[in-house]
Order: sequence, then structure tokens, then C-alpha cells
Amino acid sequence: MAEDVLSAREIEAARIFEQGKENTVRTRKPVPVIFVPGVMGSRLRLVAHNELWDPDSKPNMIGWAMRPVERAAEMLSVRTGMAEVLSEPIGFDGRLVDVWRAVDPEADPSFYGRHRGWSGASRNYYREVLVALETALNQGREIVPGECPVYAFGYDWRRTVSHAATLLARRVRYVIGKHGADKVVLVTHSMGGLVARYACAPSGCGIAGLVKGVVHVVQPCDGAVVAYRRFVEGVGVDRRSGFENAVLASILGGSWWGYTMLMSGTEGPLQLMPNHVYDGWLTDPEGRPVPAGSIYAYYASGGPQSVVPALPVNELATLASKSFGDSPEAVRRAAEARIIELDEEWGGRVPHIHAMREVADRARAARALARWDVYRAALRGGLLTAQALHQLIAGYAHPRTFMLYARGRRTEVGYRWDRQQGLRAEQQDGGGDGTVPIASARGLDDAVAAQWGARAWERLPLAVDIGALEHSACFTPAVNSMILDRIQAIRQLP
Repeated sequence: MAEDVLSAREIEAARIFEQGKENTVRTRKPVPVIFVPGVMGSRLRLVAHNELWDPDSKPNMIGWAMRPVERAAEMLSVRTGMAEVLSEPIGFDGRLVDVWRAVDPEADPSFYGRHRGWSGASRNYYREVLVALETALNQGREIVPGECPVYAFGYDWRRTVSHAATLLARRVRYVIGKHGADKVVLVTHSMGGLVARYACAPSGCGIAGLVKGVVHVVQPCDGAVVAYRRFVEGVGVDRRSGFENAVLASILGGSWWGYTMLMSGTEGPLQLMPNHVYDGWLTDPEGRPVPAGSIYAYYASGGPQSVVPALPVNELATLASKSFGDSPEAVRRAAEARIIELDEEWGGRVPHIHAMREVADRARAARALARWDVYRAALRGGLLTAQALHQLIAGYAHPRTFMLYARGRRTEVGYRWDRQQGLRAEQQDGGGDGTVPIASARGLDDAVAAQWGARAWERLPLAVDIGALEHSACFTPAVNSMILDRIQAIRQLP
């Protein structure tokens, strides 16, 4: 019977599986797992400002949303100080009790927060997947407790992917040394996938030999259209999709110029823009496609469709009238306030006071333009680092990679400047996970298959659709089970 005959490839896969299983049983060497969160998913302390970025704290997030955008931009800027990943005890979780007691009977259960790094990753987003992996991989009749410890790697998402990858490489070496392991398994979410790929890439940190395999979840392999749309349009679309997204939209500056201010001080989020491989998503005002290979020049051109445009007159007037045009000198501010007060007192009937007010207005406008130019210059520098990253890791995947992506949600897949304002973002039902277009999420499928080659894992698809899940809320029990299956498959490889 033809259907009962195994292909040579299936036989080879089965042989590899059994050989790996035998090796694992024989050596019992630990195979640690390190989880790498996505952008904004790490809990940080901004040292210079003694302020937290804590996505687990609703008051903290609302506090960020209530700040003037220029103040938030200053505090989040990588140029105004370093950030520390939070390392603190976490609440006791009874599901972990058998695991940590078996590893160290005298250990405090809060060691997951400090020693495994779990407190550095958002509990709201990631605690369930961390607990699910830790309990499943370290309990059971055939499992040696502590054989597969699960770590979380929080990082300063404001900074470049390469910076985070350098620290991830350091963490990998530390974990291997601590447990006497040969290699680790990496599990990533969103931008964490870019961090892991740079860490493994030969032209990056080059630690692929210390990584047994990688499981990527909803990775923006070629970027996300929404990251561009927010620069040119603002976050109005984001506000209309629930309370949490409305708060995030307020944090991200509200208007297009507010978003630009905020992003000018960061580097990592800029690297989520569509790259030079993602083709056909953008048109110019005449409806002509912008070639993917020219995208960085387009971003940095300084025109209205770039991410570093000059301030239009109406926006300049708006910003100059706000604190954005304030002088840093307290005396100057007091003088301007007095001019306005006198002008109102005399009803504009004293010409020299009115002239003084015009001079003050022009000075405020000049300061607003000067500050804007600083933001533009910073963004141009950030775009250069994004281009360098994209060109270095484009098409690269670790030799043993599994990809999980989501489709089925309405997602921005393109942007058309030839359409009416407000209708330029091209959305598609079932176009992705609500953030990452499916074309970008599947951008590494061919590279992953090529890396596996004849040794491709027959029992598990290398790339799989996890359903109509939202980008930041994709770690359901079913998905956690898929991740676990792939970790087990990687562990059993020779």
C-alpha cells in the first residue's frame, strides 16, 4: 500500500528524532529556554528620571498618557539616560511549587522574578507562557526537575536591536555556564525575533552555535506598515480599538508630530519599519509604487511623505503656541507672559506692546523650529541604524527555526498617498494579526525551509498559522502547547 511506505526524508527525520531522544536520555544535560519579549514588553526603570516603564501597572501607563508629549519624549529618549530592566521578587504561583522545590528545596519561590529574569518581562503579556513552559518542561515521570529551566530576557527596547542582541548573547553564555549546558533554545515574541536573529547571525553576534533552535512567534520579519502610518498620520486609528489601545495611543503622542517627537529619541521601534525586502506596500501621491530598494531614501527625504518632514505652517503655529515653543530661561518665559498680560490689559491699543508680542511670538516659533530640527536629525540617525540592521539580517534564519504567525484579523497591509486623507491606510480583512501583515510575518518561510533542507522536521510544520489572534495577545493555551511541542522537538535533535 503506497500510503504505508515512508519516504526517505521521513525515515531520516525519525532517525534524527530517536537519536536525539537517546542522546537526551543518556546525557541528561540541561537544555535551558530563554524567552525574548517584544517591543515595549520589558519592564524598565529610567534611571535619570527615576521613572518606571511598567506595562503591568495601569496607573503607570495612564501617567505616561497624561504627560505632555515633549516631556514623554525627553524621558523616553535614549540620549537622556540609561534604563535598567526590573529585577524583583514576583508573586508566588502555586503552579510552580513542585518545580522550584525539586530544583532547590530551600529556594524562595520568588527566585523566578530575580534569578530567572521573569520580573523584567510584562506579566500581563508573558507570565502564562513562562509558567506553561516551566511546568511542562520540568515535571513528569520522564522529566528530571530543572533539566529545562525557563528564563526571560527583558531588555531596553528603546535602544537598537543590535544592543539588545549583544546583551542576549551575554545572557546565553551565562545561562549555559550556570547550568553546565551545551546550548539553549530561544523563544521570541514580535521584535524579540529580530533581537534573536541578530544575536545568532554570523555578521551579528555569531552565537548560532550556542543555540540549539529557535521558535519565533508573530515576528515582523520585514516590518509593519503601522509603524510607518503612525509617523505620517498619527495614532487616530489605534484609539478606536479598546481602552488599552487608546491609552497606548495617547502615550505614543496622539498626533503625527507627537509620535515623531516620541520616536525620535528611540532606536528599536524605528527598526520595525517596513524594510527593503517588503515590496509593493507603499505608493507615492501619483499612485506609483515606491520601490522597496529605495525605501530608506524615501523615509529620510524630508518631504511630506517621509518620516522627517518639515513642520507645515499650521502645525508650527499650533506647536509654537504650546509649551513646545517655550524658552528654557525662566526670565524669558516670565517676560513673554507679562507682554501678553499687558496686551490684554490695554486691549491691543498700545502699539509698542503689540509689537513686543509679535517679537515674542516669532521667538517662540523659532524655538519650535529649532527643536523640531533636533528631532529630525535624531530620526535620520535612527533610520541609518535601521537600514544597517535590515541589510544585515534580511533573509537570515537560525538553522533550526520554527515560525508561528497569525492571520485572520483586519490588518494594515499598505499605504496609498494617492487616496484621500483618512483613507490612505490600506486595511485587509484576514491580512495578519492586527499589527504585522501576513506577508511580513511569513517573510522568512523560504529561508527557514532552506536552512533545514533534507533534515526538515516532518512531524511539525516549520511555519504554522495559529489563527485569528491579536499580535500582543497571542499566547493562548493552544499556542503555548505549540511552542512546547517545538521546544521538545528541538531538544531531541542531535
